[in-house]
Amino acid sequence: MGALVSELRESLRTAGPKSVPRRLWFWYRQHGLRERIFREYENSNDPEVLAVLDFLSNHPDLELPAGMAPPYPWVDEYFNQNIDVERDTSTGMLFTIVKGNRIFFPRTATIASVQESVRIAHMEQDPRSPHAYLSGTHVPDTGDVAGFVGASDGIFCLSLIDRLSRAYLFEPDSAWHEPLRATTEPWRDKIEIVPLALGNQDGAGTIRLDSFLAQRGAALNFIQMDVEGHESEVLEGASKLLREAKKLRLSICAYHKRLDYPNFESLLSGLGYVVKHSPGFFVLGIRMPYFRRGVLYASRGQS
Repeated sequence: MGALVSELRESLRTAGPKSVPRRLWFWYRQHGLRERIFREYENSNDPEVLAVLDFLSNHPDLELPAGMAPPYPWVDEYFNQNIDVERDTSTGMLFTIVKGNRIFFPRTATIASVQESVRIAHMEQDPRSPHAYLSGTHVPDTGDVAGFVGASDGIFCLSLIDRLSRAYLFEPDSAWHEPLRATTEPWRDKIEIVPLALGNQDGAGTIRLDSFLAQRGAALNFIQMDVEGHESEVLEGASKLLREAKKLRLSICAYHKRLDYPNFESLLSGLGYVVKHSPGFFVLGIRMPYFRRGVLYASRGQS
């Protein structure tokens, strides 16, 4: 109870009185969450569900919901991964080497934060991860044009760049613009950094994907999207592309809001896309569904 009181005081100080009822509600729902999860799934025969239940059984002290750490023992492989970090003498920015490419980080980054970011990036794209953007045949074809929505460090983009004819990196956070320019310099003829947020309207700092593509006279064949819960707005702003694209693959983060996955699945299935998902679950919910799919894969058209 003492910890809760401290949290409520901090919430009141930083977010005001309206935050207190929500924090109390969260605490109430969090209390007994483990028991509700096991009760909800006790009769499941789904191997993916059983794998998570087994992990939770073997980690009785793990606080739930577990957040963005995938509930699988293989995650431990990344905790002590050695990440060498250097400082570039010409720019002063920190960088590390990922698959032979120099990845730069904002000037506010520290060696420890760079190492943590890269470990997380590697863990997220492990083929076993619920955060993996690629799976089996769900990859861009040689010559495709791709959009990376919420590009941040550019690691995922560069993992595909040799097979792409062009890439658009949408990143509204200005702290990433300088390091992204340095990271993508060797491919400046095929990578464009777009310092805008994609959304469902055109305005200051925001543009609809349909508007952007119309301005460029361009089309996309592959889209990777992770925009911290604003994925639905990006999809609204891409309605023309989604309706008319002859060949398009999408990898969309669908865990930020509890109903994102079923909502996106319904939308895209209704438009004729084949919808699948990344392996496994995150344990994120304090309401059903307690287990959330990570990335939704949607595809239409032949390779």
